[in-house]
Amino acid sequence: MEQKTIELADFLYVLKKWFWLIIILCIVGAMSGFVISKEFMTPIYESQSQLVIKQENKKDMATTTETQSNIQLVNTYKIILVSPTVLETVIKNLDLPETTEQLAKQILIENSKDSQVLTVNVLNADRELAKQINQQLIKAATKESDKIMSANNIRVLTEPTENMSPVKPNKTLVIGAGFIAGLLVAIFIIVIKETMRQHIRDEKELRAIIKATHLGNINQF
Repeated sequence: MEQKTIELADFLYVLKKWFWLIIILCIVGAMSGFVISKEFMTPIYESQSQLVIKQENKKDMATTTETQSNIQLVNTYKIILVSPTVLETVIKNLDLPETTEQLAKQILIENSKDSQVLTVNVLNADRELAKQINQQLIKAATKESDKIMSANNIRVLTEPTENMSPVKPNKTLVIGAGFIAGLLVAIFIIVIKETMRQHIRDEKELRAIIKATHLGNINQF
C-alpha cells in the first residue's frame, strides 16, 4: 500500500511540474488541427436524392411476385447508375474534366435490404456541381433504362439536394486528433526529460535510492 502511495505522489508531482507543457502542447495541437482542416483540406459537399425502382403495373394492387421482381431490379439499376455509358453522358452534358473512373468515385449508391428505394449520394468540392451531377445522373440513367429495359422504371422520390455545409472534413474530428497528438508529444517529452534527469528531486527520492534512514537536515550557512 505504501509503495502505491509513493508512485501516486510521484505521478502527481510530475503532472504538476509539467502541467504547463501539457496544456500548451494540447492547445497547439488543437489549433493546428483547426488550421489544417480549414486551410489545407478541401471542403466536400454532398447532394442526395432518392429513387424508387418499380416496374410498370397496370393493376391497382401488386402481387407478391411483382414486388419481389421490383426488388430484384434494384441491383440492376445500381449498376446502370454508375455504368460508363451513363457517366460519359453526365461528363459530356456538364463538360466535366474527370474521367468516368474519377466520377464514379464521387458517387455512392445505397439501398436498404428488401427495399425498392435507391439513395444516390454525390460528393464534390462544388456544392452546386454536386447537385447538377446528381440531376444529370438521374436523367441519363432514366434514358439508358428506356434503351436497355424498354421501360422507365425509375421514379424520383426525393429531388437532388444542395447542402450548404460540407460533409468533409469533419473539423471536430481533426481538432480532436490534433489535441491527442499534442498530448502524446507532451507525454513523450516528459518521459524523456524525467528519464534523463540526473539530479535528485527530494529527500524521499534519495532514501529510495540509497536505502538509508533519514536522520535530519543540515542547514546551509
